[in-house]
Amino acid sequence: MEQEKLFKLFKRFAGDIIDLHGLKCIPVRVGEEIISKRHIKPYYPIEFKIENPNDVSYFHPILEDDLLDIVMEFEDYVSLKLTTKVLWDELPEFYLNDKTKNQIQKVFDSVREIKFTTGTPFVGYRRYVINIESVGLKTKHFDQDSYYIDNTVVPLSATKNGENVDVNEAINEYIDEFLPHVETYYESEEYYRGVDQVISQYPLLNADYVATYYETKFIR
Repeated sequence: MEQEKLFKLFKRFAGDIIDLHGLKCIPVRVGEEIISKRHIKPYYPIEFKIENPNDVSYFHPILEDDLLDIVMEFEDYVSLKLTTKVLWDELPEFYLNDKTKNQIQKVFDSVREIKFTTGTPFVGYRRYVINIESVGLKTKHFDQDSYYIDNTVVPLSATKNGENVDVNEAINEYIDEFLPHVETYYESEEYYRGVDQVISQYPLLNADYVATYYETKFIR
């Protein structure tokens, strides 16, 4: 089927603009066919540009998956293999608006200390407390099925077994001796579980197949 005709049929099916929770997804063309050794038929990518007039928070794999669902519905009507391609241009692929950031920051602000224990019964236990103050969040790296948000903190003081110690000693013990022996989602579950409640409010940030991690980053 001619690509221009396929494009017109798709816009008739889905509309000139697809609204995904306030994000505007605009079909712009059907791209050149994609030949794959894994499939007998070629694929045709329906290309979209994205506009965000409502300042919506989003994570690109979730957005792209929602668009793919729509394209797959259309695929049944035309008996062609289709896929999607998002043209991001200047837009970031992972975006948190100010409202979302402020909600997450409130969770980070509420965490005032990091408590942990190292050692063994044979050498003795070392019970640390690091007092912290959040100074902001940062979006870290991401891939197709996970993203990270950092709580950037200033360490104020620390104790070991109830006695004051140098805060860098406690941080080093936490990073080098404690964290390597716990799960990667330890801090997300132990300190920042409230961020999940924030994320769950936003359909384009939250999906069962996307893992989210929230971690403490010390300024030293």
